Amino acid sequence: MNNLPTTTPSAELQAHSYTTQRRQRKTPLQGLTRLLQFWYRIASPPEPDDLAPFEEKEQFRRGRIGSQIIILLYIIIFIALPTVALGRSSPALLIIFAIDLFMLTVAVMLNRKRKVNAAGIIAALCFIASPTVDLLSTPGGVNTTVLPIYGLLVLPLMCAVSFLPPWWVFIVAAGNCLFAIYTLGFMPSSGELHEVLKVSFGGVVAPIINSQLAVSIVAFLWIRGTTQALLRADRAEELAKLERDMALQAEAIAEQKQQLDASIQRIVQTHVQVANGDFNARVPLTQDNILWEVSGSLNNLLARLQRLRQEASQVQQMQLALQQARQEASQVQQMRLALQQARQEIARLK
Repeated sequence: MNNLPTTTPSAELQAHSYTTQRRQRKTPLQGLTRLLQFWYRIASPPEPDDLAPFEEKEQFRRGRIGSQIIILLYIIIFIALPTVALGRSSPALLIIFAIDLFMLTVAVMLNRKRKVNAAGIIAALCFIASPTVDLLSTPGGVNTTVLPIYGLLVLPLMCAVSFLPPWWVFIVAAGNCLFAIYTLGFMPSSGELHEVLKVSFGGVVAPIINSQLAVSIVAFLWIRGTTQALLRADRAEELAKLERDMALQAEAIAEQKQQLDASIQRIVQTHVQVANGDFNARVPLTQDNILWEVSGSLNNLLARLQRLRQEASQVQQMQLALQQARQEASQVQQMRLALQQARQEIARLK
């Protein structure tokens, strides 16, 4: 008894503190998970079942990623709203942000109703709208301070390749490249950028176009490879399920064959018993047996045959009793005749 370990109050306090810390660490993650689950119930397409075709599963995957992109857009807009409201940026952006909020709400409803492509197009346009308006509304024309905005045109590519079918990324990239060529080549420019564009227009536009092409190709190949990997995994899962179903079916067939053999053996034994004169024999099969109807019909036939044998036995016994009664009546009649003859002999002698 003295060798048993004891728990000191300090150890209990440390254990309680450790458990509390673990719960505190889990609480933010659990809260974020619940928030995402709530958002998915609002903005994401319903999750298909395991037997759904791959196209439906792929649509759900794009819709789930799209719902994450939409909530990111909401966050970006709400973060940028105070700056726009204070007048530090173009006033037209305030109108664009209001339109974006409305369009994103429409995209949420479309995405929830499995209209993933339509919702993806709206989300990509919302990504494009703010940089485009900021560039077009720059006072005095395009200048060096707005050049970093062209880098934001990569975001619509990521939105398109994640939310829409992969080939859409090239359409968005082509639109971005045409927009960059138009704004830098045909719109008014000012300051140092104006002089640079006169000397080396291609040197300014080429990095923008190259970045669009590079990101588009990499994103397309990445999403295409991921889709093919998911397709192979889905086919492997279907094959595994098919093999499992075939194994279960083979097991059920083997079990059914074993039950059929045992049932036939019981029916044969019952026939043998009946052939040996045991008409009380019955086939002991239950309703869950495959030969239950056959055994039921045979049991009914044996029951009727047993009743017929009993009735025949009773008729035979009655016939024997009647024959015996006839013999007794004949003997009585013979005794009467003998008595009558005796009386006549006695009367003659007198």
